[in-house]
Amino acid sequence: MTFRHSPPLALLVAVLACLLWVQAASAQDKKRVLVLHSYHKGLAWTDEEDLGVASVLKDLPQVEVFTEYMDTKRVPSADDEPRLVELLARKYSRIPIDVVIASDDDAFQFMLSRRERLFPSAPVVFCGVNFFDDSMLSGKRGFFTGVVEAYDVRNTLRTALTLHPGAYRIVVINDRSSTGLANRKILSEVLPEFEKRVSVVSLDDLDMDDLLARVRGLAPGDIVLLMTFNRDKSGRAFDYNESLSMIAAQSKAPIYGVWDFYLGKGIVGGLLVSGFDQGRVAAEMALRILSGEKAGDIPVVKESPNRYMFDHTQLRRFGVAASLLPEGSRVVNRPASFYEEHQGKVLAVVVTFMVLLGMVAALWVNIQGRKKTEAFLRESEEKFERIFRHSPDWIAILRLSDGAYMDVNDAFVEITGFTRKDVLGKTSLDIGIYANPGERYELDEKFLRHGRTQNQELQYRLKSGEVITVERSGEMVEIGGVKCIISIVRDVTSKKQAEQALLESERQKKLRTEAEIKMLQAQINPHFLFNAITSIMHYIRTDPETASDLLVKLGDFFRKNIKPGGSSVSLSKELEHCEDYLSIERARFEERLRVTYDIDPAALECPVPPLILQPLVENALRHGIMPKEEGGEIVIGAYAEKGAVRIVVKDDGVGMEQAEAAALLADSQGAPVPRGTGLALRNVNARLVAIHGVQHGLRILSAPGQGVTISFTIPKP
Repeated sequence: MTFRHSPPLALLVAVLACLLWVQAASAQDKKRVLVLHSYHKGLAWTDEEDLGVASVLKDLPQVEVFTEYMDTKRVPSADDEPRLVELLARKYSRIPIDVVIASDDDAFQFMLSRRERLFPSAPVVFCGVNFFDDSMLSGKRGFFTGVVEAYDVRNTLRTALTLHPGAYRIVVINDRSSTGLANRKILSEVLPEFEKRVSVVSLDDLDMDDLLARVRGLAPGDIVLLMTFNRDKSGRAFDYNESLSMIAAQSKAPIYGVWDFYLGKGIVGGLLVSGFDQGRVAAEMALRILSGEKAGDIPVVKESPNRYMFDHTQLRRFGVAASLLPEGSRVVNRPASFYEEHQGKVLAVVVTFMVLLGMVAALWVNIQGRKKTEAFLRESEEKFERIFRHSPDWIAILRLSDGAYMDVNDAFVEITGFTRKDVLGKTSLDIGIYANPGERYELDEKFLRHGRTQNQELQYRLKSGEVITVERSGEMVEIGGVKCIISIVRDVTSKKQAEQALLESERQKKLRTEAEIKMLQAQINPHFLFNAITSIMHYIRTDPETASDLLVKLGDFFRKNIKPGGSSVSLSKELEHCEDYLSIERARFEERLRVTYDIDPAALECPVPPLILQPLVENALRHGIMPKEEGGEIVIGAYAEKGAVRIVVKDDGVGMEQAEAAALLADSQGAPVPRGTGLALRNVNARLVAIHGVQHGLRILSAPGQGVTISFTIPKP
């Protein structure tokens, strides 16, 4: 038989095979955790531990949890252990377990002795273990870790005696189960502390009927410490809730405990151990092992996460004030407040009240706003009236439709010379106030388009015929339903005159500066020119090449003097000009003249006034170096100094007294200048002061035989 569709069928088989392989691989990737409980499902403590484990592991898709119960409280026979071993070995022979969580003492002891037989490669995390000692894990620490059930009997009893200061006896209820035997060890260490203060009685080997009879006989002054009573002397089993409810029903004395599953069911409270927290912490440790950590590297948690918890009903029954409880205590069964019982209704009433309150507030704000607005309007009218009447500028109110004056202020009358009678009801054309009638508002299309104008400059003619310059600003407004123009006019005749005077002053200053430049250009010493020509003629006969270079330098020097290059040049250009001058002078003086430059490269681009440096260098040569037979040295320097560049010309010439140096910059009416006329130095100083201020003028330091140092500063741009 031939199937025409066999290729699709083969494809389907291949896909199914892949899916099965992926599912198998996914199953292999899962981690498996076995939770082995000492007791039975339904026991409050065990159920709390199981919930704690589930809170960590239940929502992890890569973790699968298996749960087993040993049921040792109800079936305590040690003969059942071999059968339990056989059952677990058969059940989990094909299910590899990665971690075992053993809750409480029986499961912990079982895993200590049977782990290598049942789960040789699986680490064990324990919880709820009483009276733990490190020696229990001797030789096995690499596979075991966990959290100890370190309930705190000592602080529970201390708190009970504090809350009941009249107590004289502590009655301890305990059983003979494995948990009870562990309890007895802890009690034997703790109770001696309290036997010095009160009487201590233990009820731990009784039938339930005998126990209840003893409890009924308790009187005020007794405090009951309930540990566990899950199995009586006759072997009858009771869960925690069952035994507590029977004991609490017969007791007239307050009952305290150490486990949270008793809370809310008859005990007053205490520093309680939480089964949920025990299971949660153990599951978190198991998860760390599944993530790759070794059990032996995870420390055993010996400080149990205990906390003070109390029952409000029992506190009230025995007259214990909540203010006496330890700080941070949790109280259950607290009666709900009126707000908690009627939260919805209370919120609805509050919201309604807030809405109504908001409406009332809005109305009040509106009324207050209207009052403020009315007061503001009144105040504005009063201010406008005061401003209008007493303003130093003249103000006029004109009707837009025909331009007639509706009102004018006192300044208008005082400045223009027109009285109110002269202008009210008339237009500006009628009184002829405009020197140019075309500047009226009615003819100003820009004003009509924008409704305002500011600082228009125009000419007004006063009643006396005098024409003045004014600045006018105007605004279109509505007054009493009539469109009007408020015109504010300021006499700026004096201002314009001052501006013209300032412009003329600037022009004169510019002319003076230009004249000073021309004076500098013209201030070429005839002796320098004569000496330069003489030197060149000498070199024409002896060294034509040097003579040619000197002619070029002299030409450059004259060209830069005639056309210095604007209001400022770079310092480098000014140094070139000085070098042209010095090249010619060196030809005369040869080795008698030495010039050194000490220039910061960063200062070369500093803008300086043209022809500002050469006069200083020439002054140093003529008055400092030339009088010395042996000659001397001139140092030209420039460096940065506090937001400026300082330029220095220094010589080691004959020098002078400091008083003589100061006189070089004195006015022409001052003391006479001993050496030379000082004209060049004064000119340079005047230019520097005019351009940059007196703080940037020349500074001259000198002493006889010590040379002269002249410096000035140029502010950095």
